[in-house]
Amino acid sequence: MVPQPRRLSWSRDVLLWILNVVAALGLGFAGLAKFLQPERWQGLFGSWGYPPAFSFFVGAAEVVGAIALLVPRLSSYAAMLLGVVMVSALLTLLLHPGGALGWGATPCFYLVLLLIVGLYRWPRRLSAR
Repeated sequence: MVPQPRRLSWSRDVLLWILNVVAALGLGFAGLAKFLQPERWQGLFGSWGYPPAFSFFVGAAEVVGAIALLVPRLSSYAAMLLGVVMVSALLTLLLHPGGALGWGATPCFYLVLLLIVGLYRWPRRLSAR
């Protein structure tokens, strides 16, 4: 019979991986969209007052961060990088209301996921040394 704390630890780890995969897939596809639909994203970035080519930088950060989220030793760093991107996206959408991307529910959702992943992985990263 497995002790109760061990079972909780296993289920917590499974839940963390599910959150990691959801965040990585969502943010990875969002990053890829900036390369696959450049006209749309460059137009949006331009309407927000950013240089249109900045969409490629943000897309690259999202793709690299999404891949790094799936590497346990890098996931806390990836969560921080993507957290900065999501806070920036949230602020942008709040400062430009009524746009095509809404008021910022999507960045809020991913920000919560990244906060959970980052906080959980941070002590694991330190103890792995």
